[in-house]
Amino acid sequence: MRGRANPAMLELAKLTFPLLGGVLVLAFCAYVAGYRRHFVRIAELTETASIPRHRRSGVSPLFSRLLRSPFQIAGFSFVWKTLRRSESHRLVMTAVAGLALVLSSQALMNAVENASSAREAALSSEALSIPFILTFLLIAGLRVVFEIPVELRANWVFQLMLDPDQRECERLARNVILIFVLPWVAVITFLLYAYLEGLIVASLHTLVVVTWAVLLTNILLVRFRKLPFTCTLPLFQQHSIVILLSFGFGFLVYALSTPEFESGALQQPLRMIGLIPVAMAAWLIPYYLAKSTPEMDSKMIFEEFPNRTIELLQLGD
Repeated sequence: MRGRANPAMLELAKLTFPLLGGVLVLAFCAYVAGYRRHFVRIAELTETASIPRHRRSGVSPLFSRLLRSPFQIAGFSFVWKTLRRSESHRLVMTAVAGLALVLSSQALMNAVENASSAREAALSSEALSIPFILTFLLIAGLRVVFEIPVELRANWVFQLMLDPDQRECERLARNVILIFVLPWVAVITFLLYAYLEGLIVASLHTLVVVTWAVLLTNILLVRFRKLPFTCTLPLFQQHSIVILLSFGFGFLVYALSTPEFESGALQQPLRMIGLIPVAMAAWLIPYYLAKSTPEMDSKMIFEEFPNRTIELLQLGD
């Protein structure tokens, strides 16, 4: 299909359709076995659902140190269990992860084809863009998933128990995103580049990836005042198209332009200083936007309301 098949690939091509048929048969058998297994357990699940279970919060001691308040700990446990149990939310995140995997694989393939060695490929802009692609799509995917409600008829529990004046929703969402995305991306990136290029390049590249992920999270969570999964879906507004276009432009800057600059700068590490003004601007703008938020627009909400063009004084009431 790529027009570059060698004799070994031509021999393997003969196995394409037989193996594809085998995969389809295997998938069908696995589906039948799984369906039968869960169908048989329906009665057991119905009986055990009414039995009270006393479990721990599910938050590991390491994450508990990062979550500084009871609201953060309980909220993290709620978000984690929702993402693990809700089929609709898992479906969205699976689609986002699949897109990230496809784009990352394409970038890796382009890097390998245009380089003569693994070290040369590792410093190409295509290879450097892989962690940026993964972090951008996963962070944006989690931000979108937070807007999808689980069961609106049950959010009265949160409205009754939580103080609407609390301003911890943004901090909770930030902690959830960074804990879910950064650890494994940073560890894999650092170990791989430490092996291929040395500790200096690995440290600089990992630092840029982590910094850009934190800045992107801050930008996407500006004026976020919802407990994830408990608010109605956002209303379509006139600036919604602008937001979608901004996502596309942001992806180009974040996942393509940054690795292009980094590819040349890593060979002369002092050039990495040029990223500091960009990082400062990306941090200061969300910070001042959050500081300038009016008091009424910082309270926790459980329902999206349309913006009113004309506000009535209602003097006759």
